[in-house]
Amino acid sequence: MISSSSLPTIIIFERHWDEQPKNLGKKLVTELAFEGYDTICFEFAQDLSMDDILSLHAKQLREDINLYSQAAQRLGRAGIKIDKLSEVGFSPLAQLMQQYVSSKHFYTVTEKIKQLPASLILKETFKEAQNLAFTIKGIDINTKELSEITSLDLTQRMSHIDAKEEHRIQTMTNNLLKLSTEKKGTIFFCGSLHAQNLIDSFKQKNMQNNLLYYFPHSNKNYDDSVNDLDLLVNETLKNSTYCLQNESDVNKLFNKILDDVKKKNIEYQEEILDNSSKSFLTEVFKLNFKTFKRLGDHVDALLDISQIDNEATILSSLRRKNIKFYQRSLNECNHLVVPEINTTETARKIRRLQ
Repeated sequence: MISSSSLPTIIIFERHWDEQPKNLGKKLVTELAFEGYDTICFEFAQDLSMDDILSLHAKQLREDINLYSQAAQRLGRAGIKIDKLSEVGFSPLAQLMQQYVSSKHFYTVTEKIKQLPASLILKETFKEAQNLAFTIKGIDINTKELSEITSLDLTQRMSHIDAKEEHRIQTMTNNLLKLSTEKKGTIFFCGSLHAQNLIDSFKQKNMQNNLLYYFPHSNKNYDDSVNDLDLLVNETLKNSTYCLQNESDVNKLFNKILDDVKKKNIEYQEEILDNSSKSFLTEVFKLNFKTFKRLGDHVDALLDISQIDNEATILSSLRRKNIKFYQRSLNECNHLVVPEINTTETARKIRRLQ
């Protein structure tokens, strides 16, 4: 048996208003279901049920759409026409909201308008997650405590966030570790301000080896006068930061995450003795390939390459036929992994090796 622990927990650090992490998130849910992932988590309160989360988000989204519509109408009556209010920087948008929409609650109105596009994508992600039988969970502190933060506008919120940070980080860490023992695979979307403290918390528990984390972002700023990335990209995130400007960038990062998942922590629990693709690989290269089943109903062929002399020849042959492969250490030995040999496409490519 070749074994390791369950699928690694994936953390997507994000600016909550940014659309590109949400676009990546939707793709992750759609595609990683086939790798065995079954749970998606957010900074919702831990005492909310899945139905509570969906209902709360739907209610907030309806209110935000209505608020956006009202703001656009009032600006229109004042002769101000803006195609997409959410694209306006926070400061000038707040000035417009104060002057034409709400002199008292203009910060809250501005914030809701800025986050609306990302929230609409999140709605699509929730729908896709439900279709794929994902569990949707909140892993933050309880509703009463969390509302003490979220009910405040931006001018008052940061001091309360700082005061609750340690408690929130401990709660999120404990919930993620609990899910890692109960679920096949978990994806968590977390504000990037929590990145350093959350990763440090995992390191303190010596659990960082079963963790993958990324900070995807667009090339936009919340306020045009401030490059907020300069404030967010610290030592923890500097090597895990990716600017996503278009769909191609989203796909590239998704493919990297998928490769990282396969390299990081694959669970091989059952050796498949009778497999035609494995037999073909063994015959072609005259080496002892072994075949194992992993999560997601995939079957991978493995070859211990720590003591063979013709590794370069094997890799060259696989590349020529466009057969996916990667290398990883298992049981302290370096292995070549040819993934998903039970798929029709991979099996067909393997048979073209001769």
